[in-house]
Amino acid sequence: MLEVQKLYKSFDDLQIIEDLSFKISPGNIFGLVGPNGAGKTTTMRLILNIFKPDSGEITLDEIPRHKLSHERFGYLPEERGLYQRSRVLDLLIYFGLLNKLSRHRAGVEAIRNLDKFGMVDYTLRRISDLSKGMQQKLQFIAATMHDPDVMIFDEPLSGLDPINQIVLKDLLAQYKNEGKIILLSTHQMSEVELLCDQICLINQGRNILDGSVPEIKKRFSENVYYIESEEDLTFLHNFKFIKVLEEQNTSCKFVISDQKIHNKFVQSLFEKISIKKFIHVEPSLHDIFIKLVKKDNNDT
Repeated sequence: MLEVQKLYKSFDDLQIIEDLSFKISPGNIFGLVGPNGAGKTTTMRLILNIFKPDSGEITLDEIPRHKLSHERFGYLPEERGLYQRSRVLDLLIYFGLLNKLSRHRAGVEAIRNLDKFGMVDYTLRRISDLSKGMQQKLQFIAATMHDPDVMIFDEPLSGLDPINQIVLKDLLAQYKNEGKIILLSTHQMSEVELLCDQICLINQGRNILDGSVPEIKKRFSENVYYIESEEDLTFLHNFKFIKVLEEQNTSCKFVISDQKIHNKFVQSLFEKISIKKFIHVEPSLHDIFIKLVKKDNNDT
């Protein structure tokens, strides 16, 4: 279990992290999300012991972070930290040595991981000769080849084509099944919704939402529906408690604002017109993200 407890961090007079807490269990993918400047990168660097918190504590299996060896952690930064004049295999062996692998083991793991991404033929190429996507794959290998207990990924799918996105998602699923602690940060809410078991939404360094993805979506569920019919649906505009969100000739997305008459109105629809499709529309994490961040900014 990785626990972040009541973290505070400031730089000069600027408070970056304020009373931030969350937990990540083994075998879970945890999404750390928030707008630009929310404190995500600072939080990751605190977990990695690059920065020291002003107060609060970070523990792994109840052991304080400063007592843990760095090779138990793997980090894929958003900005690449690859030495452009190095050759691919040399670079990976170097990163393996930094994480206390023997030279032989580092070479074996480098080749094995390069093979997963179809990059074995590039072992002697310089980093500067690689495309953006290839460098992203190489950075991912460097972050994970020493088999860390905690894996921290900042925008891991950035620059990858669809095929390699699938490869990386399969690897994340494998690490999850192996019981790794995985923290993933991205601005793509569709990725969070697809990959993450739990999320923590932070804004201005504070936790403003956390929980499992299904629980959060249920918590913010509204009476929004999508309906398709061969009949005219414009009559929905006649009801004061109906707000039409989107509409086309034979379909409509709307919200029922009056909870008291909700069930009765839905039943009356099925009696009134012939319906081809009728579904309850769950809020997306993107919509929840926008709504909460705007509200928090207005409140502060």
